[in-house]
Amino acid sequence: MASNASPSHREDIYVPEIDLEDLEDYTTGGYHPTKIGDTFHHDRYEVVHKLGFGGYSTIWLARDKHLQRYVSLKILVAGESSKSTEGTILRMLDSGGDLAHPGRRFIPHLLDDFSFDGPNGHHTCLVQEPAGCNISASKEDSVDFMFPVETARSIAAQLIIGVSYLHSRGVCHGDLHLRNFLLCGPDLNCLSPNELCKRYRLDKVPVRRVDGAAVEPHAPPYAVYPMHIKMPADKLVDPIIKISDYGTSFTVSTETSPTLHTPALYLPPEDFFGEPITQAADIWTLGVSLYEVLGERALFETFGWDRDDIMADIISTLGPPPARWWEKWENRKEFFEPDGSWVCNMKRVYTPVFRPLHQRMWDMGRGETHETCQWDVERGEMRVLEELLRGMMAFEPAERLTAEQLMRSEYMVKWAMPAWERQRERRMASGSE
Repeated sequence: MASNASPSHREDIYVPEIDLEDLEDYTTGGYHPTKIGDTFHHDRYEVVHKLGFGGYSTIWLARDKHLQRYVSLKILVAGESSKSTEGTILRMLDSGGDLAHPGRRFIPHLLDDFSFDGPNGHHTCLVQEPAGCNISASKEDSVDFMFPVETARSIAAQLIIGVSYLHSRGVCHGDLHLRNFLLCGPDLNCLSPNELCKRYRLDKVPVRRVDGAAVEPHAPPYAVYPMHIKMPADKLVDPIIKISDYGTSFTVSTETSPTLHTPALYLPPEDFFGEPITQAADIWTLGVSLYEVLGERALFETFGWDRDDIMADIISTLGPPPARWWEKWENRKEFFEPDGSWVCNMKRVYTPVFRPLHQRMWDMGRGETHETCQWDVERGEMRVLEELLRGMMAFEPAERLTAEQLMRSEYMVKWAMPAWERQRERRMASGSE
């Protein structure tokens, strides 16, 4: 987070609001106090709506008055701006390398970048094309939390191809999960700012200090709720994916192992046990994500996102970890007897249930019998998909499949890639490719 104080010890300055960025981070080193109508970079970009936020940035929809189009403005918190390599990595990914690599199209383009001074410090701003919504939001807007089978296969192919390109350029994304997989949305450029705000309601709430004092200059007079572009997963046909957010990405030549900020349910076990982070971490997080993209629910589930609970659930899914991790795990005895059987601990809020990966494949929401399953069971799709995920989530990072091996995997060759190629043919026939 941008602020220095620990959330559990600091005293709140602002009255908190839900579904918004942490208002306490409107402070020195934190978010820039952005308002609708603000302009940036020599009056070129005018803010018209909000797209989202994260712990290190707010993202705004702006009108590029030079080119008469909408763009995304990602304004980094001041405390991280000088250290951020996101712009450098995006520029590197957009130039050089294999120009014919099919994964380039799934990486967002950096249209512009600049920096400016504000009341909370010096901020870096990255300008990109706006997207529609992320995959997590798309699933939440759907009836059954699932994409049609053909759509899901195509998305899987796009993600694998995109990560293959990243790894071919020596980049580890470091934060692959559903909220960083963006769906290209409707063309907004046909809408004036007024029309856009009527279609995508502009909702604001006053920012208030606990002591009643003025909030400016460090905070804006109001906070803006992100615009809601509904793209329900169950209705989605022929989507195009962009792999976003390179704020924690790094190149394999980096000497120090980075700190990951990925949601706990997606984190690879080497992070839990304090071992180096490599491109193999992307393979794990992509595997966890693919299960959720292809089905209804998350692969690993806990009630409190407690790291020990998650590790126990991972072991219930994939089997015992390497001996060095098993011995190092301080709280293992809360979950397992010395022989590896479950401890019955009624004090814990959540006790993982032994449910191996093979069972979880049938629990994806695609049908629980051979007769009802939506996968191509007869030709082996379910079996091959399980083999793929198991290879992506090998405990030992060195034993995981590489991105190039994913590209050549049986699931990719027989089911995912053909779905993507059929999608491309439909788009070309309609003139949208």
